[in-house]
Amino acid sequence: MARRSPDHLRRAWACPIHSPISRAMRALLICWIAGCLPLIAGTLKFEQSKKEITVAIDQKSATIDFPFKNESSDDVVIEKNASDCPCAAVGVKDSKLTYKPGESGTVRIVFDLGKVPETADKVVSIYLKGDSEDHPSIKLSSRIIVPVVVELEPRSVIWDIGSKPEPKTVKVTINDSEPVKILSMASSDPNFKQELKTIEEGKKYEVVITPTSTKEAGMGVLQVETDSKSDNRRSHPVYMLVRQPQPKPDKAAPTAK
Repeated sequence: MARRSPDHLRRAWACPIHSPISRAMRALLICWIAGCLPLIAGTLKFEQSKKEITVAIDQKSATIDFPFKNESSDDVVIEKNASDCPCAAVGVKDSKLTYKPGESGTVRIVFDLGKVPETADKVVSIYLKGDSEDHPSIKLSSRIIVPVVVELEPRSVIWDIGSKPEPKTVKVTINDSEPVKILSMASSDPNFKQELKTIEEGKKYEVVITPTSTKEAGMGVLQVETDSKSDNRRSHPVYMLVRQPQPKPDKAAPTAK
């Protein structure tokens, strides 16, 4: 196969601008280069982009650090950050926002646990100079494991329409070193009656729920309020439902021998 000289390639690039094919190819090339610029620009390399932390029952805040380094050959500028939760306060060590090649830094996220009542994943986006609004260069994910202080099992009680309105029991277990009392129970639907039973004062309870009728579909929420000082959620919902009978899954046909 004949080898093409650099002059030949230069002549190919210099094809007449008035040619429709030439204009289209140049336009595509310009768009491709523009689209690739963010990919080849300098960025920050994080040791980890996902972290997990388990907090104590009475803990008020939690801090997670994400160290990084500029391993590119260009200066990198952090322009802003955005969080999916108002519980997160985001900062950079020494408030430094511009990093030369080889420099290191740390993004620190402080979570207000009063706004994180249960285990959750929180994401913080880091925007570098040149990032578009919908494409941040970095996303840092934090899983915050929050101990359950007041445990309800099950969280939902269900009856089928036309079934016998039998009572169903929700067990309440207190996972705290201090005793916790149930102060009140409030139902959004009077069709569901409830009774509180104390199994062990401050530690274990039972809530017995009974529908007055199952002739029609209905739904209600029972709010169980406690006097817990360490639980971020003072009121816990129990969902009560009377529904259409659900179809039973078909049994698998016996296989032929």
